[in-house]
Amino acid sequence: MRPLDPPGKPPLDPPGTIVCTVARSIAYRLAEQHQVVSALSSVVDLAENDESDLALDGIGQLIEYYRVPVLRTEYEQLVIAATQLDSMDALTDTGVDRFVIGDQPEG
Repeated sequence: MRPLDPPGKPPLDPPGTIVCTVARSIAYRLAEQHQVVSALSSVVDLAENDESDLALDGIGQLIEYYRVPVLRTEYEQLVIAATQLDSMDALTDTGVDRFVIGDQPEG
């Protein structure tokens, strides 16, 4: 069940949309890392096929496995999606917060 939108704030995007947006953002930044981009496209496919829980789990595991740097804003979006899905363990079990680099990509 989707939580109510906070009063005085714009409506929240559905969790699948949020995960897609973050996956595409990371893929754009890491375009030269073809394995990571390929794995992220699988996450996008899951989210687009109404498998938001699996997509969130997948992006968390992918970030941990490939040690993907995550912008703070991307991480905050993933937390919103995880909260909506009541699935913060998808981020905490994989330690996604360890890979947050701030708001500017490295390089």
